This record gives sequence, C-alpha cells and structure tokens, in this order.
Amino acid sequence: MPSVLSQRRKPVSPNHVSELRQLLHDTSAELRTSTDVDYDRSVARWSKAAVKPAGLVVVPTTTEEVSIVVKYAAEENLDVAVKGGGHSTAGASSTDGGLLFDLDKMRTVRVDSDKKLFIVGGGANWGDVDQAAAPYNLATVGGTVADTGVGGLTLGGGYGWLSGLYGLSIDILIQCTVVLANGDVVTASEQNNADLFWALRGAGQNFGVATEFIFQAFDVSPDVYAGLLLFEPTPHNIQRVTEAVNRTYAINSAGQIKVAGRGTGGMGFMRPPGLDAAMIAVPIIYFGTAEQGQAVYRDFFDLDPKISTMSMVPYAEINKFLAPPYGLRASMKGAAFTLPLRPAFVQKLFEEYQKFGDGNDDAQGSILLWELLDTRKVTELDAGSFANRGTHGNVLICPIWTKPENDAAYREWARHINEKFKKELADHSGEEVGPAVEVTTIRGRKKATQFYGNYDHYDEKSKDIFGDNYEKLQALKTRYDPGNVFNKLFSISPLAN
Repeated sequence: MPSVLSQRRKPVSPNHVSELRQLLHDTSAELRTSTDVDYDRSVARWSKAAVKPAGLVVVPTTTEEVSIVVKYAAEENLDVAVKGGGHSTAGASSTDGGLLFDLDKMRTVRVDSDKKLFIVGGGANWGDVDQAAAPYNLATVGGTVADTGVGGLTLGGGYGWLSGLYGLSIDILIQCTVVLANGDVVTASEQNNADLFWALRGAGQNFGVATEFIFQAFDVSPDVYAGLLLFEPTPHNIQRVTEAVNRTYAINSAGQIKVAGRGTGGMGFMRPPGLDAAMIAVPIIYFGTAEQGQAVYRDFFDLDPKISTMSMVPYAEINKFLAPPYGLRASMKGAAFTLPLRPAFVQKLFEEYQKFGDGNDDAQGSILLWELLDTRKVTELDAGSFANRGTHGNVLICPIWTKPENDAAYREWARHINEKFKKELADHSGEEVGPAVEVTTIRGRKKATQFYGNYDHYDEKSKDIFGDNYEKLQALKTRYDPGNVFNKLFSISPLAN
C-alpha cells in the first residue's frame, strides 16, 4: 500500500466514478455526484463552515459495500472521509474533491431487551437510539445532542448525560464492526482483535469505517427531571451561581460529591431566543424524581432564577433541549477546567462573551459552557486509548454565526478564549498543566491530556490529544492502516518502513 508520506491523496476523477459504478453495479449502494439531486444533502453539515465539495458520495447499505469501496479507494490513493451525523465542526467528516461515505442508509437501531444491548448501525445518530430504546425504558451513554452521530462521538471517547453513572461511550461499548483500509471486515471486542478494540476506543477514526456498534444498555426511568435555569448576569449572580456550582459538583475531601453520579448539566452564557440580553444558563439533568432533584440543586433554586423550565420530561427528549439549529456556521472549540471555579475568572469570561456578542450581530447564538458532571466514574475506568480521563471537566467554546467572511475571525475568538482557560489552569488549578498531566484517580495515577478530541483543537497535534498512548497507536496504525487512508481527525502517522 502506498505511503501517504510520499504521495498526496488524489481527488476523484470521472474514471474513478465509472470504475466504482461497475464494482457496485450488483449492489444497493448509491453513488452521488454534484449533479445528483441528493448530493447537497450528503455534503451538508451541522456547521456550514465544515461543508466541502466531495468529488463522489457513496451511500452504502451494507458493510460489504463499504469494503468494496474502501479497498478501491486505498488502492487508488483517494482522499476518504466518513459522514455519520455530520457534526464535526473541524471538517473531519468532509473531503474537498475526494470520496465521501455517507452512512445515512446504515441508520439502524435494534434493541435486545433481554440482554440489554443496543445494536447500532454506523449511520445512526443518538436521537435514533433514544427513540428506539424509549419503549423499553433503556438507555446508554450517548451524546448530549440528538443529531450527533453515534460513530463519531463513540470513536472519540464519548461523554454523555449518563457519564456520571457509567463512564464514557467507549466504557460500555461491547463490540464494533470495522472495515479496515485493505477492505477486510473485522469485529473488534475484548475477545477478538483486542488491540484494535483498544485503539478504536478513543482514536477510532484513524483505523477504519465503523459500520456497527454494540452497546450495553441500562434501565432508566421513563421521565427525567431536566430543564434550564436562567439568571441575570449581574456580578452578584455570577458570584453566587459559581459558588453553587462548586458546592454541587466539586469532589470533597472524603471523595464524595453532591450530585452522586445522578446529576449533570453545565453552567455558562447564552442569548436565549426571545431575550435581548446574555444570560447565565444552568442546564440540569437529574436522574431521579423532581423532589430529589430539587433537593440536590437547592443552591441554584434558592438564587431565584429569572426563568426556569425544570420539569419531568421523557428521557428521549433531554438530548434536544440544548441543540442549536442545524445549518448555521459554528466551531466547537474545547478547553478544560478544574473545580472549584473562581468567580473572578467566570466574571472575566462573561465580559469577554458579552463583548463578542455585542460587537458581532451575526454571532448572537454563540455559547460558552462549562460542562458539569460527577467525574469519578470516568476517572475510575480505563478502557481504550482515550487519554483524557481525569477529575477536570470540559468546556465548550462555541461561536455560532451566519456570514462566511467571519469564519477566521470567530475561530480566532474561540482560540483567544481557549488561551484564557489554559492560563487559568496554569495559574490557579494547583495542578501541573502540559501535554501529559498527572491527575489523582480512584485507581491510582494516570496521565490526562486535558484535550477532548471530539472538540476542535486548532493548535494541538495528535500527540497532544493521545498523550502517552500515541506511540502504541502508531504501532497499531502501521499494522492496520500503513497507508494512512483514514487521516481526517488527529491523524496518527504510521511508522516508517
């Protein structure tokens, strides 16, 4: 197989289209070029800023069809991308002139209620899983936005509303079916191809096209106590809300936390539709009764929020109430933080957020959110190559805008805010900050990169994301994808021959 180090990826040519049509003529796979009616739907993305014009879209219906095309693309050195949910704001599910797999016709979910398993097609999104599971009162660790793809989120680690109880998506992943760069179809699990299974759980986009996932499912109540609290962003409120966050989510000296795995959500800033001003937003999801949730989150309710939408809602709905609309321009830039938060820092970030919104009329929907959960379960477990386990949390820096001419400037704003979080960690976290940070865990010591690879990291390299796991991943990459066919998200370089 050719090395990507010496050969650039080719765009798709008319001859490639013709040859693939011949290879797939007895199958149900669909080929779409720019003149076909559904082409635009295939290249559309959650963020318009991530849209690229694929040279050819392949819409497979089976794993065997994926295998035929992957083998051909590798032999022809074509640029390859894979679209599940299309939520990558880094453009990792898009290709400029190359071959795009659109897995929309592999959007299946089967529920084995007896064994408590979900068997999920590679093109499904988390809303599909939620809806299929609802009649059985089952759930698994999925995303926090319904139209996020199952594959992309899982292969990058996968935080979800249930992470406080069960860990990451990769922690409850039982098996994965993958098409490798040479076209081979393999199943990976703890029992079969265990080294590949390790790599897939955190760096999976580098190793193939995942066409099926099997997840462990868990019993959930049909209704969850959830909603949004909004506060006027006065300095006094910022102080009090920040203190409530610390009391509710910080792990105390005895290793306990008030939410005890059942409460999750966040704290941040947004401009809700219908309101003219920026607000402090506190989303809450509590797996229990309203009375239990009100007791756990009493510190917030006692602050007299301006607006509260808290109520008992169906579990399948909680992945919808924070979802920004599809088809704007956005960047989901990641950062990290540790508790307790400093009110002065939160105040400074609000001033930055307000200044950005006031100065840019097309960016009013932008969000800055500290993601809050009980981190003990994520930290305790150690499945896969995911390198970001620790007691720190993730931050979503999410400029959302409409004008293409502002792409570079608004990404630069996200970078600017990210640098402030890095400085805050260095100056006030009391922990070492660097590419491989020692963090105390329940099971001992381990390294945490403090970079969540499913978010955008403009300046970080793959070694930064995968930390101490990078060299082992390189060795596995050399074995499973020596030509670096799959290279779109934090590409892992195969070792030189």
